[in-house]
Amino acid sequence: MKSTNGPRFFRWGLYALAFFLGTFLLVVQKSLPDIKTEFVIGEPAPRTVFSPIHVSFVDEEETARLRREKEAGVLSVYSLDPRVEREISSETEKQIGEAGLEKPEAREEVSKAVARLVEKFLKEGVFPDSVKEKLSGSGTLRIELGDSEGRAEAPREVKSLVTVSEARAKAAALLDREGFKDRPVRSTALEIFSKALRPNLVFDEAKTKERLKQAADSVPPAAEVVKRGEMIVQRGLLVTAEDQERLRQVRKKMAKKQVQSRLVSSALFIFLGLLVTALYLGQFEPREQNSPAFLALVLTVFGVTLGVEKAALLFPNSSVYLLPGAVAAILLTLLRGPGLGILGALAVSIFSAPLAEFRIDILLMILLGSLTAVFAARGIRKRIQFFRLGLVVGLVNTLALAAYSFFQEWEFREALGITPLGLANGFLVTMLSFFLVPLLESLFNLTTDITLLELSDLNHPLLKKMVVEAPGTYHHSLVVSTLAEAASEAIGANALLARVGCYFHDIGKIARSEYFTENQTPQTGNKHEKLTPSMSSLVVMNHVKDGITLARKYKLKEVIVRFIPEHQGQGIVYYFYRKALDQAAPGEKVNPDDFRYPGPKPQSRETAVALLADSVEAASRSLKEVSPAVIRTLVRKIINDKFIDGQLDECDLTLKNLHKIQESFVQNLTAIFHTRVNYPVAQPDPHQPDLFESDQFSKFH
Repeated sequence: MKSTNGPRFFRWGLYALAFFLGTFLLVVQKSLPDIKTEFVIGEPAPRTVFSPIHVSFVDEEETARLRREKEAGVLSVYSLDPRVEREISSETEKQIGEAGLEKPEAREEVSKAVARLVEKFLKEGVFPDSVKEKLSGSGTLRIELGDSEGRAEAPREVKSLVTVSEARAKAAALLDREGFKDRPVRSTALEIFSKALRPNLVFDEAKTKERLKQAADSVPPAAEVVKRGEMIVQRGLLVTAEDQERLRQVRKKMAKKQVQSRLVSSALFIFLGLLVTALYLGQFEPREQNSPAFLALVLTVFGVTLGVEKAALLFPNSSVYLLPGAVAAILLTLLRGPGLGILGALAVSIFSAPLAEFRIDILLMILLGSLTAVFAARGIRKRIQFFRLGLVVGLVNTLALAAYSFFQEWEFREALGITPLGLANGFLVTMLSFFLVPLLESLFNLTTDITLLELSDLNHPLLKKMVVEAPGTYHHSLVVSTLAEAASEAIGANALLARVGCYFHDIGKIARSEYFTENQTPQTGNKHEKLTPSMSSLVVMNHVKDGITLARKYKLKEVIVRFIPEHQGQGIVYYFYRKALDQAAPGEKVNPDDFRYPGPKPQSRETAVALLADSVEAASRSLKEVSPAVIRTLVRKIINDKFIDGQLDECDLTLKNLHKIQESFVQNLTAIFHTRVNYPVAQPDPHQPDLFESDQFSKFH
């Protein structure tokens, strides 16, 4: 038993995809105009605005201002660099050794003096001259110092910091106070110290940034509250930056709330529409609902319709009255019939509710226009008839809008302003359908009555080829198509499809036309006389395979190609089967399946009618006596034999249908084989020339 899990999962996958895409289409909205272009700072407000909701938000500009103020109070951090002191000590020791001091006592005194100077100034920190000048020039009065281990000390006044030049200037006085009186020692120590001295206070960028961040973080966000019903801006008053920000925040929160509400609403309506679709298909299209291509077609039509509706709303200066909701009903009616067209009308009316903002006049217009389109589109066989369809749908839309406006007691001028939009909607719908039908036909390999009518042109290359290479088959096909069309009309099937399908049902005979009785002449003789029954049946049955190959080559629609194998079903080539039985040796068994067409059996009412018409037309050619009673007996026998053989088991024909088909065949065959009265034969005039006698015009030369 074949598992149905695959198709079922695929089906629900399509529904899920349609749900998410449909919800997305309904939620996406046209962006609101920028508040800055409507309310310009420094210009009078064009209108008074009251807040419809309560909004609390952070004033980013005010928060940033407060944080900048806080950061302005943060002192820059300068840290002592311990490496500088070590490098200076090492350098001074080296210079003392190179100073040429002969006495050890003098060398020791110089070393002490230099060490005291280094300890005094570098422990407190030596500042670069240029940096102090820069800080003083920028108005910075204090900085924060860090010790050699990174610990913070108390803030220091910039003016109290000692620079390199100031340290050199103060060094001599310091040595005097420290008791270094020996002039050579003092002079040498000052010279060595001055050469080695350099700044050891450096800007600590990392710590400064950390202090700035801590200061900014310590400032809480500046909260702003706009109460519901509070006036934000008054018409005519100048708009301030604060007004503009409050307007922006209110609109931002409203947009967010609207998106959330619209998302939930749209998801529910898409779900309801898809639920209606699933229930409808399960009830009225049980065989088709498991077909991925069929379901994909239905959902694609819904998606395309929602897409064009959304596009109509996003278009500048668009009107909600131009929502082309009837597109789905028209497309499904033309592509698959009025039953699905009604489904399209119902489902799209549900899907369109959020787009129409739940306005009853718009939804009524879409529903009534769509239902009207289903009935008006049934008879479309020419593209020019789309104009009539647009007119009918537009008039119904106009009447629906007019009825609603009268019920609401609108002003006449207001009602007159919207009713023409209903007419415009009808023509917009048909224009979109006109262009979408061929695209969907090609995408899903479908055939509308419009395409069938185009295929019914007897100047089709295949039919012209048949009339030349297989004229008997061509004539047979025309008669069969006439019988099938009338019978299909009688049972309510697609008569145009039956006629066009029968035009091409025997195109496979073109390749070996001389092997088929209708194309044989006394000159060609019967090719089967030299073949065995099994070989003859193989040649005959191959016309189905050859026909399918030829149909694919000429790119015939799939619905037409189905007539080629299904008009034979799985019937037996009875003539050659009977001949094989007659030629079989005593005790030899002949397998009837060797003489049976591969099928499939007819899957539709139209191909089943073609099977019966083909058999009846072929059998009627062998009648020696033609009368209504004889024709009725023949038709009844053939239909009964096909029914008993099970050839009609897989189509939807009922016994009532078979009775109507029989009556139609009898009526048309009787008309085809009608008798005429015997006309009196005139005596030939010996002086009258015979056009077919040689040289009969020689006397006129």
